Amino acid sequence: MTDCSLYLSTAGADWEQTRALTLAAERLGYRAVWLMDNTAGWAGAPHETPLLEPWAAIPALAEATDRIALGTLATPPGRRHPAILARQIATADRISGGRVELTMGAGDEPQMYELMGQPLLDPARRIDQMVEEMAIVRSLWTRSRTTLHGSFYDIADGVCEPKPEGPIPLWIPLAWGKSRMPSVIAEWADGFSVAPHLAAAAMVRKQIERVRRACEHRERDPASLRSNRLVGVTLTDKAVDVAVAKRRLLEGADERTRQVMDAAGQYWRDILHRQWPDDVPAVYTFEDFYDVTEFHCVGNPEQVAEQITAGVSELGIREVVVWPHGMLRSWEPPCVAAQAELVERFAVEVMPLLEVQ
Repeated sequence: MTDCSLYLSTAGADWEQTRALTLAAERLGYRAVWLMDNTAGWAGAPHETPLLEPWAAIPALAEATDRIALGTLATPPGRRHPAILARQIATADRISGGRVELTMGAGDEPQMYELMGQPLLDPARRIDQMVEEMAIVRSLWTRSRTTLHGSFYDIADGVCEPKPEGPIPLWIPLAWGKSRMPSVIAEWADGFSVAPHLAAAAMVRKQIERVRRACEHRERDPASLRSNRLVGVTLTDKAVDVAVAKRRLLEGADERTRQVMDAAGQYWRDILHRQWPDDVPAVYTFEDFYDVTEFHCVGNPEQVAEQITAGVSELGIREVVVWPHGMLRSWEPPCVAAQAELVERFAVEVMPLLEVQ
């Protein structure tokens, strides 16, 4: 059975809904709930897009639940001082009884930094900062004292007490770089998250292969790494022509969403295509990009299960992270209101179909 977890973004605008969806996810058998860790709406969304602070919300969700894992997808460097982040996560883990997981990525979208008055460093420097933060956090969690004189932080005799219940699983997004991130994953991660989820299958296969080679270079068994993939989901009652249904989702989106999607297309084109693998052709209009590469499953339960099998299980990825309605429409009020229904339907109607053959 493919593991399933749940990603909550716009639901964070309403605490009662976030709490209710997390309780439903636990009742319905989702393995984990992941919260967005942004300072503003994603991929060009207006700064005013409401989002809860995840490391403030997770302890409250931990108190409300008993079994489900809780974490972020993803926490970037520079958002919080690593000594404070280590203490926040350790506290949440104590409250949860050892159920907290951390996804830590290198960050990318400029607006997330602009709102904090910070420059957006180049990718290599962001990865350097992420690695330095991971080193500090892990040391604070495992050692009585931490001293590190780095390029970004200078800590002498740092202390984190109480420590977590046990080792905190660390996930790292598998971005599109050709060598650095696979090597970082092989060295640091317990699992990797295929990101961005806007990625063609050929690109995903190539990146997974790079991680495998990086693990073998470090004499690490690649099978020791967990893996997941973020998947937008829109369920219908009847079978649909998937390509046509995706186009209608685009056409039927409200004006605010259309503006955000145009900004997202510009963003992926101008920034991420610089890191595109040589053998995957770049696509330059948002409509084509969405049709070709965004992994958003649309259709009735059988069709959605087929798409997840092709885009997750058959690629060797072990967990699907369900994003109700995905990047395309997830902040529109009707979709926010409908998230509870989709979370329930996916668990009841799609999960039983996801047996790994």
